[in-house]
Amino acid sequence: MSDSESHQEHNGVSHEQEENHSVNNNQNNKKKVNKAVKSTVEAPSIFVSAIRSIFGFRKTSLTLFVVLAYGLVFIAVYLAKLNALSLPSKEPEILSSSWSDLQEISKHPHPYVSHANDELHDYLVERVKKLSGLKKYIEYSDDYKTSLSSFYIQRNTWDPSDNSGTLNYFESSNVLAKVEGKDPSLPAILLSAHYDSVPTAYGSTDDGAGVASLLGILEYYATSKQQPLRTIIFNINNNEEFGLYGAQAFFDHPWSQNASYFVNLEGTGTGERAILFRSTDYEIASHYKTARSPFGTSIFQQGFASRLVHSETDYKVYHEHGLRGIDIAFYKPRSLYHTKYDSIQQTSKNALWHMLSNALDVTKSLADSKTISDDEETQAVFFDILGLYFVVLPLTSLYIINIVLLTVIPITLLGFAVIIQKREIWDVGFSWVRIPISFALSGIGAKIVSDLIRFVNPLVISRDYTAPLLTVSATFLFINYVVLTVSQHIWPVHDFKLLITMEVFVILWASLVGATVSEKPPSIYTGFYLITILYSLYSVSVFLGLLGIALASPNREKIKVATYGSVSDEADEANNEQTNDENAPLLSNSIPNSDSEDVEEHEGEIIKGHPAHNSFTYDWSLQFLILVPITFLITYVSGDLILQGLNQTSQESLKSTNFVYQLILLFGTLLVTPLLGFSYKLNAWFAILLIIAIVGGGAKSLFEDPFTADSPLKLRFVQDINLNNASKPIVTVSGREGELEPILRDLPSVKQYNSKISCQSQGDGLQACSYEAERPYLFDGSSKSNDLDSYLKIDILKNGAEKNHSPFSPLTAEISIKAKENRYCSLSFNSTTFKSYEYGQSPIKIVRYFHDQKTNTSTIIDESKVKSENGRSKDDKGNDVFKWLPGIDGIQLHKLDWDQPSYHIGLQWIPDWLKDGEEEEPSDSPKNRLGIQISCFWGEYERESIIDGKGVRKIPAFDELLQYSPTTVSWTNRYEGLVKIDRYVEV
Repeated sequence: MSDSESHQEHNGVSHEQEENHSVNNNQNNKKKVNKAVKSTVEAPSIFVSAIRSIFGFRKTSLTLFVVLAYGLVFIAVYLAKLNALSLPSKEPEILSSSWSDLQEISKHPHPYVSHANDELHDYLVERVKKLSGLKKYIEYSDDYKTSLSSFYIQRNTWDPSDNSGTLNYFESSNVLAKVEGKDPSLPAILLSAHYDSVPTAYGSTDDGAGVASLLGILEYYATSKQQPLRTIIFNINNNEEFGLYGAQAFFDHPWSQNASYFVNLEGTGTGERAILFRSTDYEIASHYKTARSPFGTSIFQQGFASRLVHSETDYKVYHEHGLRGIDIAFYKPRSLYHTKYDSIQQTSKNALWHMLSNALDVTKSLADSKTISDDEETQAVFFDILGLYFVVLPLTSLYIINIVLLTVIPITLLGFAVIIQKREIWDVGFSWVRIPISFALSGIGAKIVSDLIRFVNPLVISRDYTAPLLTVSATFLFINYVVLTVSQHIWPVHDFKLLITMEVFVILWASLVGATVSEKPPSIYTGFYLITILYSLYSVSVFLGLLGIALASPNREKIKVATYGSVSDEADEANNEQTNDENAPLLSNSIPNSDSEDVEEHEGEIIKGHPAHNSFTYDWSLQFLILVPITFLITYVSGDLILQGLNQTSQESLKSTNFVYQLILLFGTLLVTPLLGFSYKLNAWFAILLIIAIVGGGAKSLFEDPFTADSPLKLRFVQDINLNNASKPIVTVSGREGELEPILRDLPSVKQYNSKISCQSQGDGLQACSYEAERPYLFDGSSKSNDLDSYLKIDILKNGAEKNHSPFSPLTAEISIKAKENRYCSLSFNSTTFKSYEYGQSPIKIVRYFHDQKTNTSTIIDESKVKSENGRSKDDKGNDVFKWLPGIDGIQLHKLDWDQPSYHIGLQWIPDWLKDGEEEEPSDSPKNRLGIQISCFWGEYERESIIDGKGVRKIPAFDELLQYSPTTVSWTNRYEGLVKIDRYVEV
């Protein structure tokens, strides 16, 4: 072998040895890697595996948690309702007696204009008299017996700038009781409820339950050895339904001088739970914490203050007179409210006990308080938690809390963002753009679904708002699911749920800014606390997410085992699913397992993992528990409560219908918003469930009949007789447009006489239809005495247009209104420049109500006998005189004596020429004339009139509607009575 060959062989061996050495090194390194991998992925214990399977951020686990969370919330709300309506194991005596009282109250409809109202008054007097006799420090008073009357101006509720108003003369039959306190010098507590009903209802919940509760509380104090510290006054008042007259009359009673606080009990539904509607201030609302079954939200309080609810209770009168208190009322369903279904059959002892027991608890708290703060300006923010706890705080405190949250939390989170940015450990790029796009698309989709339901079957929400709500929610969530899932699959980003949560947080931050600006004291916006709670929950979730990323180690190395070579498809699917799991430790330095979402899939390769993988393995579960169940509970309870109270207002106007659909869209999106951060990880079966919900809920919403016997269409009735044109009695029915004619055309009388039905739009989605109907028979007697023309006569006793009136002085007139067996008439006026409640300033400045029925009175009101300032006074004969220089738009007259033959009224007005400073017009000039429209009302239909010895139904036209209307229709009165008779005169 030559040296050269030897050299070449040596070199060859050398190269081979080096190659072998390199291979050996690689093999050794690979063995080390495999050993490390093996040690890393060593099979965990069964318990650990189970925990990872259940609580890992996996599709199946997440879907299970979502179903459980939503299911538990529904169960909790249902159980809370059952608990609130549960009765004590041993029925309290006051409940038994109150239930008997309610049965008596509910015997007949008993409006102020009925004889049944007097019968109920007498029953209440006897009950209160009996209870008052049990204690020396309890006494009673009867306004009927003392002939208490009120004469006052009622200003325009909806236009505070309007200084004119309606003049009300009201003779009261309130029944009062007073429990003298141990310290009579302390301001007293007023408890109030009204015992009148509307003509078409038995008044079991409006407001029989309130009256029965007051009798129960009075019985409690009458039979208890404990005398309250403060005096308690009970005002069981009359004629609330058409003007809050009984509450106003209370302030003409001497006991009113000592009252400073009140609890008003009311009913605007047919039972179930009685809600705390509103409170005048925080101090008084805080006493409601003593209620054993608290139920209330200041969202309703904001609705009343914002005039979204176009009805009022006695609360308004008491508050306007400077008293501080609360309003507790039944609140659903409105389609049965003021109808024959407001009866004892529709309520229960459970509902009565809920109102009675809570009212008793609050009364005891107020009556036994030595001191009550004078702070009456601070509004209350309040809500209950499943009927177990009552949260109440001053609006000023919420305002401060909001300011702190709006500043401290963003600064804190911004600090984390700066740390993350500097360490370059989380880069989302432009991934944030996909979330607003998803929100926009899903919002548009939800709005289209909502509008489709509103267009095709708008009044379905009156019967069932849950199906439209479910459809809107499912649509919003499904579109987000599709968009977010697809975008994450194509352009994956680490911790996508945190990015979504952060963007929702930004929206809530902006919302809270707007709410805080609105809440700046003094303010009526006490219902925005919901935004504060949602914002706080999202803040905690974002804080946890950013904390985990900020504390991540950027130098961690991660190892991933190859997934190819799995022995089953299931294993491949599991690994593929786990590839996206966010299960890396937050604070631990251990190498994560192969379940980590972002671990690279390269066999045996040492790679540098994403630093954000140092997040807590189960941090998603913390975020889930904070966001989903708590947020859903709050939004569901609030939204469901609001929709329960307002869904049937959709029958009252087109504007109300649109507003309810706006609420459905709002709460439909809020209910599923907490799921958006997790939506891209939901199981495909959940997506299928959403599709089923959209199709099923949508079909139900579009094709379901909007009215049932349990949720009927409510229509309004009046029979109008105009005695000036000698026309036949006309029935006018009003309700939602398009619903009336089919019902009326099927009436036997309409078909028999081929009666013409005339329908006119009243605007805002309402319609009134009229037709000739059988006349009413309102009084016992002969056919001749029941001649319609005799029902209402107007005598002009003194005419302001007479030539002998004093020059350059206001014009005066006197009229006598003779209405048979009547308790209520109204007057409206018109002149060349004025028409009551429509336009112009009223020329009527002074009105006199004569208490004797003689006609030989002076035509000129002696100004020297009338006090100079606006208001009520007496003349030298004891007649009531009311002066109101801004102008009296109309007059409402209420009297108690059925046998009093007439109302005797004196009027003084300023003609246009005198107001303008022009020369006196001739006495027959149109500028001197004052037109007076007199309308008198009767409201009894249940009982018969005896005509020529035979029983005849009082209002056959109304009976026919009750008998032949579908079961899906309920009826209520359109005006203060069921029969309205009109006459027009000029003076």
